[in-house]
Amino acid sequence: MAASAHPAAGPAGSPLVNERTDREFAALEARIGAPFHDVHYLRTALTHSSYANEHPEDPTDTNERLEFLGDAVLGAVVAEALFERFPAVPEGRLTEWRAQLVCGPTLARVAAEALDLGRWLRLGRGEETTGGRERETNLERGFEAVVGALHLDRGLEAARAFVRRALAADLDAIDEAADALDPKGTLQRLVQPRNERPEYRVLAEEGPEHDRRFTVEVRIAGEALGRGSGTSKQQAEKEAAGEALATLRARDAGGSGGAAGAA
Repeated sequence: MAASAHPAAGPAGSPLVNERTDREFAALEARIGAPFHDVHYLRTALTHSSYANEHPEDPTDTNERLEFLGDAVLGAVVAEALFERFPAVPEGRLTEWRAQLVCGPTLARVAAEALDLGRWLRLGRGEETTGGRERETNLERGFEAVVGALHLDRGLEAARAFVRRALAADLDAIDEAADALDPKGTLQRLVQPRNERPEYRVLAEEGPEHDRRFTVEVRIAGEALGRGSGTSKQQAEKEAAGEALATLRARDAGGSGGAAGAA
């Protein structure tokens, strides 16, 4: 169902509210990072039900079905990204992080910051005059609909690239939180691109059997980068990995490189 590239006429010959030509969508496509083969998908993604209700003469569907599809694509892409980034984190924690990344407030903020999506939404006059362009639900659903439209128009790879780019800062924030939760997994992922792996060595094991204390050192490419201690080897390794992460990131911040670069 193709939509006209020219603004349709409303009552008394006036242009339909929020109607844009295909050419005017170019700025939004630039923000998305991919031009649409069929811009009708994008127009549909931006069409709120209030607009469709006020303009029955416009054949464009509402964005509700695309929102449904985009929600599913978004969840799968985010789950995949978390699965890859955090190989040692259990399912329960990954589920929590996915919920955090695809929740309404996160998507609405990303829609506003990355796409300035509010200005592009096609809203009815009532929705327009009551703050609809800044309304969280409209931004969230519009973002999901754009993901669905991109998936249909250009395929899963384009949708995946867009979602990962749009949520990059939020994924990085989870990376930082993961340092405390799973420093060993984060360290492993950090050095993996250089085909290196952390090696943990027990330097000392002290104390009585019921109150042992372990000291562990972690090495990467033969270089000692962190040391930790604890009442178990696991705790000591975790502390050593945290120290190694701090060492590597301090080097990265100083631009001096090191045994492992940033992932």
